[in-house]
Amino acid sequence: MRKYSFPVLVICLATLPAIAQESRERSDLGLVQQQLTDIERLANRAESSSDDAAGARYRFDYPRFAADLERVRVGIQKYLTPSRAQPANQLELVGDYRAEAPHSSPSYEHD
Repeated sequence: MRKYSFPVLVICLATLPAIAQESRERSDLGLVQQQLTDIERLANRAESSSDDAAGARYRFDYPRFAADLERVRVGIQKYLTPSRAQPANQLELVGDYRAEAPHSSPSYEHD
């Protein structure tokens, strides 16, 4: 058992930075989602206080902006919680369906 402990220790130590990095990434993406909520709140406030100037040549497209924010939010959420496929059946198919007939005693029913 002792000779296997060193490789296991090396593998564990090698994966720690990856786990820490993933944890940091998840945390940062959670912050991004919170900031998207704040941006959406500010955009709603700006839209409600905007003047719909009749003669204005340009206006900010708030509905399109809200749709883009939602698209980004959904993309991050899908990344953080990927859909998981159902576990596959781990049993292998045999493929050979020919079975030996059991040895049976001769039947004398018709005699």
